[in-house]
Amino acid sequence: MLTRWTKKIHMYAGLLNFTILMVFGVAGIRATLQTPRQGATEVETRQFRVPPNLDDFQAAQAAFQFLNAPLSQPPTQRNVHRDGQNDVTFDMGTINGPRTVTLIETQDELRIETHRNRLSAFIDNMHATTMNTTNPDIRIRMWSWYTEFSIWSLIFMSLSGVYLWLSSRPGYRWAQLCFGIGSAAFVLLYILVR
Repeated sequence: MLTRWTKKIHMYAGLLNFTILMVFGVAGIRATLQTPRQGATEVETRQFRVPPNLDDFQAAQAAFQFLNAPLSQPPTQRNVHRDGQNDVTFDMGTINGPRTVTLIETQDELRIETHRNRLSAFIDNMHATTMNTTNPDIRIRMWSWYTEFSIWSLIFMSLSGVYLWLSSRPGYRWAQLCFGIGSAAFVLLYILVR
């Protein structure tokens, strides 16, 4: 009875996580191959007057609120700085690629450079979107929940896979060999990097 239920849960967990496992795989291959991060760049300007008596970080926050850019992370203190022309600039991170915003105070405008990620970089960003993400957008939060669910499912699937092997075919030599090699590789690498 336990084995039958474990098989069902193992199978359905795999099916529920098929797409995210593909995302994890593409992200891993991309990290290995180090493909270029960005695709096309779009530049636009908008009229924006920086409110008086604000420091650079407050001005960046005001610009972020004005832009109301979907899926974007708000600026942090550490990524707000002045560029070579003494204009306030900051990045707004998104899964689709970063946006670099420059406040050109002498012309009362914002310059927004949108760097569009290629599909592999988009997938890599989705792979890294976990419950630690502070983005308030519900679409990003939903993806982070899916990623978190998949991480826990992978742990379950690994453990239930070992259980299914031991409960059905513990004497199967190829399974013993694979489990032994995988476990030995983990222990060896753990010792080498400690």
